Amino acid sequence: MFDIFKIFSFLKKTFSRKDVLLILFLIGLYFLTRLINLDKFPIFSDEGIYIRWAKVAWHDASWRFISMTDGKQPLQTWGTIPFLKLFPDNALLAGRLFAVTTGFAALIGTFSILFFLFGKTSALIGSFLYIITPFFLFFDRISLVDSGVNAGFVWILLLTIVLAKYRKLETALILGFVGGFFLLAKSSVRIFFMLGVFTPLLFLEKDWKKLLKNALNYYLLFGLSLIIALVIYNVQRLSPFFQFVDKKNLSFVMGFDEFLK
Repeated sequence: MFDIFKIFSFLKKTFSRKDVLLILFLIGLYFLTRLINLDKFPIFSDEGIYIRWAKVAWHDASWRFISMTDGKQPLQTWGTIPFLKLFPDNALLAGRLFAVTTGFAALIGTFSILFFLFGKTSALIGSFLYIITPFFLFFDRISLVDSGVNAGFVWILLLTIVLAKYRKLETALILGFVGGFFLLAKSSVRIFFMLGVFTPLLFLEKDWKKLLKNALNYYLLFGLSLIIALVIYNVQRLSPFFQFVDKKNLSFVMGFDEFLK
């Protein structure tokens, strides 16, 4: 049962004033490294295309799935629209703020997964490393969907680990909604989702009966998560351009038939 007071009590017991200051420092450092001169970096060609799609989708609701004309999922297009409304005269800044936002979601996920697995110190160190890593620094400042893909991987991994450990229905539901949300970002997110098949290996039991029982419960819940995620993913079928997604995937991924050849 949800109890906000238990959450506050847990946070108060777990994090000291020093920890809170360190977390605030990391948050400040993140936005400092991501926002300074955000719109001064020369525009990348794909950025112009994606921002243009978002502007068209904003002004014409019938084109909300415009990115699918090129086989691209619509999450970035939809996510950029609110920032275009805030900064209508600086479309480049608006487009890149989407990446900053998804990058911050990835940072929170990184902190959470490290805290869950290894504790507070590892979470703080890992979050700092995330902030200063050039790969994340670059993609969190450019109007591409890759920052959102990073966030999707982190959160899907975290939720599958939590599901494997506790096997709770509410976790499976959250995983399904989060997974479905990020499946609207890029096709490669499906790979991250399917890694959940191997998550029970992190919690092996010596008692085989208990192991099989836990595995069965996990896979039933994980299957439910997959169903929810696929239902959300299939909202793209509202667009007549849905067929182009699979065709686009074949440009970057070897199909099963090609693999057999």
